[in-house]
Amino acid sequence: MNKQIILNGVAAFLPEKHRIIAINSGQPPLSLSIPASRCLALLINHQGEVVLREKFFHEVWVSNGAQVTNNTFYQNISLLRRAFKEFGLNEDYIVTVPKVGVKLENTLKITRSEEGEIIITERPLLATPVKTPPRKVVRSLPASLTKGGMGASALVFVLCLGAAFLTWRASTDNRFAEFKPLITQSSCHYFVNSDTTDYKKHRLFVRDFNLNCDSFKYIYLTAYNNFARFSAVACERPFSAWRENNCVTHYVITEDSNAFEK
Repeated sequence: MNKQIILNGVAAFLPEKHRIIAINSGQPPLSLSIPASRCLALLINHQGEVVLREKFFHEVWVSNGAQVTNNTFYQNISLLRRAFKEFGLNEDYIVTVPKVGVKLENTLKITRSEEGEIIITERPLLATPVKTPPRKVVRSLPASLTKGGMGASALVFVLCLGAAFLTWRASTDNRFAEFKPLITQSSCHYFVNSDTTDYKKHRLFVRDFNLNCDSFKYIYLTAYNNFARFSAVACERPFSAWRENNCVTHYVITEDSNAFEK
């Protein structure tokens, strides 16, 4: 039987299914993302304590082979607050301690299924009814309205074309647009990810790994303080979302997340 954690007697958290279900209510279950579910499980296991941000990073992401930024971490905490609010739980039960971590207040009553007698049977999800699309009715405009209407039609066409262009542009892969120049050395042009606190690891990589830049001169380095993985994407030309890019990727993985700081 899947473990269940009862929250204030109004909702049950199923960590193995990454779901929250209502108790004595017809409210549909809520599926959490796996990282958000792991964050909630970590908070529950350390209720009343401030869980350090670095502990979240390691146990939720790094130990599972993933990377994370501060923004992604806090987005998952915000998802948990919204989930609490949706199930009638005070979102203030989850407290952020700036630049330190997050705490789950002791005022939230938690009962684990293996400790109590409350076992909630999850209701099967109801099938979503199939909606019949509305019929389209086409009418001809009176001749008096079509006179001088070409300008408006042309304007609408241009606006639609512009919207389509912006949508396509936004969906185009431009992953290195926010990277910053670091250094040019031995014909290698190094760029670094801007969503980190410092670039010490990047500089040590340039120092310790002598890359051959005869063919791949533009190198995009990605590293974070709390991660043991480091990637370097080397391209023939500056990376652009507007053309095909010829690039190779170098990965460095160490057991020590601080290996580059020595």
